[in-house]
Amino acid sequence: MAPPSEDLDPTTVATTIAELLDALPADSPEREVGEDLVRVLMQFYGAGLEQIVTVARLAAGDTLVHRLAADPLVAALLALHDLHPVDLPTRVGHGVDTAKRRLGHHGSGISLARVDTHTGTVHVALAPGCGSSSDTVRDVVRTAVAELAPEVVAVEFVAEPAGPALLQIGVRPPSSVAGS
Repeated sequence: MAPPSEDLDPTTVATTIAELLDALPADSPEREVGEDLVRVLMQFYGAGLEQIVTVARLAAGDTLVHRLAADPLVAALLALHDLHPVDLPTRVGHGVDTAKRRLGHHGSGISLARVDTHTGTVHVALAPGCGSSSDTVRDVVRTAVAELAPEVVAVEFVAEPAGPALLQIGVRPPSSVAGS
């Protein structure tokens, strides 16, 4: 019996598929057959999903497609087949915003720098201070982006340059002047 769909994590499934293919000897006929099988199944499921999205749009418009895409598993399948109703940069932006909310004040120095749609790489700027460069912050950002944009290949972090140093101005004259 197959596990319920809510137990399936798209990232875990992709990792499992890659591990299974990697278990086949490189440059072997078995590996070629395995890769061909995955490719044909992807085309088959992609064509079926495209038909589902087309019928859903004809029947209920984009609203239904957006509601379907709100489910993480369906969203991952739609994104995998380039059928997601929300473009990649918008979803990545929502992912960064989600990470900022999850991090509270630690997320205040995080911003989306750019999304390279050709390479699938997301560039996130981290302001100095507030713990925004910690591994935990980076993990939260990567997780939030992966949840909303599973097709992203990498999240790279860029440190923003520190601003000018603050000039401290005292409210009293220095002690040498006060004693004169």
